[in-house]
Amino acid sequence: MTEYTIYFRNSGLIKTNMLKIFICLLVFLGGVSRAEENSGAFPSPTSFIPEYISPVRDMSKFYLYANGGFHADWYVGFNNAWIIKLPPVNAQEYDKAFIGAKIGRAKIRSYPKSYDKRIIPGKIYMGISKSPSFTTENMYFLIDSSDLPLEPLPGDYLDGINSAQWFWAEIPLSAISSEEANYLAIWSSSRYFLKSSSSPIIAAALSDDKTENVWLNRSIKGNPPFGKNTLEMPINGVKPAMTIKLIPKNSYRVIIKGFRAEIGGEEMIVSFTAIGEDIHNTWLELSYDKFDWQRVTKFMFNPPYYHTFKNGELSEDMFYLRAAGVDALGNVGYSSEIIIPSSVEEAQEEEEFEPEN
Repeated sequence: MTEYTIYFRNSGLIKTNMLKIFICLLVFLGGVSRAEENSGAFPSPTSFIPEYISPVRDMSKFYLYANGGFHADWYVGFNNAWIIKLPPVNAQEYDKAFIGAKIGRAKIRSYPKSYDKRIIPGKIYMGISKSPSFTTENMYFLIDSSDLPLEPLPGDYLDGINSAQWFWAEIPLSAISSEEANYLAIWSSSRYFLKSSSSPIIAAALSDDKTENVWLNRSIKGNPPFGKNTLEMPINGVKPAMTIKLIPKNSYRVIIKGFRAEIGGEEMIVSFTAIGEDIHNTWLELSYDKFDWQRVTKFMFNPPYYHTFKNGELSEDMFYLRAAGVDALGNVGYSSEIIIPSSVEEAQEEEEFEPEN
């Protein structure tokens, strides 16, 4: 490899030379990218980046309310629907589309006490429409409260506490308008979600944008906001974490490696590794025939990926178990399945090989 040494003889030339070097690097890297694209070996850098259409351009600013501390009553509820207005979007060049929201702080039944740690049940939905009126035809299931990060307790611990996370529902590309505005709404069908002390909290971001594009509807009763007067209460200066995500066609993969289950006397510990570009979350699935699979864990957002099943938590019959993961581009990968023998077979084996006294 050839070495290049660059000397700056006086400080007056530093900025000029550095600018020339920077431009040369851009030209060089741009040429490499085009060559790779034309060769078919790799996609161009812009072809595998998700596009987010959000009320706040900087997606990292959605840190208010849903991570902890002051919540400002920003709950997703049976009687509380958040609505935002996004501009027209040309989505036809993309491969997939999602609508999503950043949510956290689900509550247990005895909150803020710890004597009943069961999660308050409820389903959260989102809708997308060309007008601020939503029906069952343009609503999509987003997430169940059992999969949300939990609200911490002031005097006890909980399994499942985490910062707020993004959750996504895939929608058809045809649901996105390229000529008219795109309205998003989020609400819950759960009658338990009537106040912030029992409901999940949606994240938000401060904004200097003076455009009226956020509203709160307090008239719903578990149904999507519908009719001519859905834009009840304008919200200024704060934007809820709701967005459209567009995914370009890509060839990335999620690979699950090292999947194993350690079966002990009272529990089974499962672990694995997910390899890919920007892994979003992982989970475990169960099947009896290797065709119909069902998720049996909450989403796991951070490595290392471990989960413990207590005896009696899963089926006593023989079943198959596998790990799965998804990346930010919506690509899903699975591990090879492993067979978990039935408890009856294990008991028979133990009796068969038990030494005589």
